[in-house]
Amino acid sequence: MGARRTCAALAAAVLSAWASAAKADPQTSIGLTIGGVVRDEQGAGASGAFHLGARGDVLLFRSRNSDMAVGPYVDAATASFHDADLGGGLGWLVPMTEDFPLLLSAGGFARDGDGRSWRPGLEGTLLVGPRSYNFHSWYGLAGGLFVQTRWLPQSPSTVDVVIGAQIDVEILALPFVFAWQSLTHAS
Repeated sequence: MGARRTCAALAAAVLSAWASAAKADPQTSIGLTIGGVVRDEQGAGASGAFHLGARGDVLLFRSRNSDMAVGPYVDAATASFHDADLGGGLGWLVPMTEDFPLLLSAGGFARDGDGRSWRPGLEGTLLVGPRSYNFHSWYGLAGGLFVQTRWLPQSPSTVDVVIGAQIDVEILALPFVFAWQSLTHAS
């Protein structure tokens, strides 16, 4: 019995020395958003347009895939290159499963275009897709499908609905990284 206890104590000491403390370091991600937008969805002049944008966020208080998180985001977007929207706000990550969380975000934005200069508005986004927690770096891959509403309250009031996909910029950069690696390591 003494040998078992000694082995168990030794194993516990080795494991406790080897294991690192759990950390809830901030995790960031940057993605390209692409899709379609129904402009002025409530008005008589509703029209479709191409959506292109970028979104970056930082999630706090998360130490593994199954944790909730909150944090700020910023985004920039355009509808068929006729206007520019710059926004930011707060996002809340709710894990539906470990691999596919739900990201709810809300904030403000300003639009320049349509013959008007920088009109303020409100935006809300629902994104569903994979969001990794990177245990070795501050950057975590993110992507998925999203739906977003953008409301400009000034006269005439408009509501835009954007539907699309977010693709992580790190995934978009991989072909270039592989090409660079093959060029620099060619013998």
